[in-house]
Amino acid sequence: MRNRREVLQVLGGLVLAAPALAQHGGMAEVGQEGSKPMGALVPPKSIPWDTGQCSFCGMPLKTPEGQWRGRTFPKGFFEQTYSQIAFAQSRPAPHDPKEVVDALHFESIACMVNYAWVHGLRDGEGATFYVVDRGAYDPAHPQETVRLIPARAATYYWGERMMVVMNARLLAFGSARAAQEFAETNKGQHGRQRFYSFQTLWDLAPLPEMNLVALLAKHAGLLGQGQGDAHHH
Repeated sequence: MRNRREVLQVLGGLVLAAPALAQHGGMAEVGQEGSKPMGALVPPKSIPWDTGQCSFCGMPLKTPEGQWRGRTFPKGFFEQTYSQIAFAQSRPAPHDPKEVVDALHFESIACMVNYAWVHGLRDGEGATFYVVDRGAYDPAHPQETVRLIPARAATYYWGERMMVVMNARLLAFGSARAAQEFAETNKGQHGRQRFYSFQTLWDLAPLPEMNLVALLAKHAGLLGQGQGDAHHH
């Protein structure tokens, strides 16, 4: 886990770092991490759709029905960016050592990356990171069409004006072709577009999203548990 001084240094530089995703252009090499020694894949764990909350921001994994905190979201809006860190062996949750978990669940790709960054978790070191393949996903049948793929093998799409949970602007795809087709279909409404590998996202961490500074401070122990909650998109 990063110590408080390291986190404070990063928090101080976030104003300058926030545009990093937009500035880092080009088509990233898919599966860059494949060249590194990686641990064997840990199978993904079941997803607690009905009761699960994001381990980083505390929001529901499942799109709420009707209004939630004053807003109504399209069907499948939350599920399309679900992400998971599956552990080879059950272990205490970094944010709550009293809680023993076999997986951590997130409703945003950025939430997973930021949680792992601040708590010192790494893909391939007793854990496997998973993301939803947006190319195989049908918002009309959200939980039924969630297909988890290893985060290390996915291609990531960033759209400047794309709306997803936490305003993270990121989706994952099982193939570069699917990501490119999605980008072509949405190029008029999403503004600037970029593609990344998971290694690039990790290099850019912490990733900008709603309430990032408060959430990082909370997970680093710099804020009380009642502070820094994220309720915006």
